[in-house]
Amino acid sequence: MVNKMNVLIFNSVSENIKRVINKKCGLNLSQTRLLLFFDHHQNETLTMGELAQELSISLSTLSRQIKQKKTASLIKVERSKKDSSKSLNLNNEGLAKAQELKKVLAQIEAQIFSSWSEEKIQEFDSKLQLIVNNLVTDEV
Repeated sequence: MVNKMNVLIFNSVSENIKRVINKKCGLNLSQTRLLLFFDHHQNETLTMGELAQELSISLSTLSRQIKQKKTASLIKVERSKKDSSKSLNLNNEGLAKAQELKKVLAQIEAQIFSSWSEEKIQEFDSKLQLIVNNLVTDEV
């Protein structure tokens, strides 16, 4: 008999992580994604179009997110002098918030994997990545 896992548990884990991030950092999911993206890419300045593409969201969705008061306080937006494009990256407050977020995420990760060896964590991460990649491939 094969043990069945309740795959919907991933949603519960996700919701709990989002709740902790919101409580400790005051960030929603879109703000979290923006901060982590810019942090991962050394705060490289991108146009709105480039950033929307990198985040796999529409330009209108990104535009709405950037207009949120909290998000606007973390992002530096510069209008191009030669066309109508806007470029963005994190301002000093955004850079500081990204560091705060990374500390909270490290705490969450440490709590989740406290009884796991580094090898087991790497194996789990690899398997999860494979599952995600396969699910994306199956959708096409």
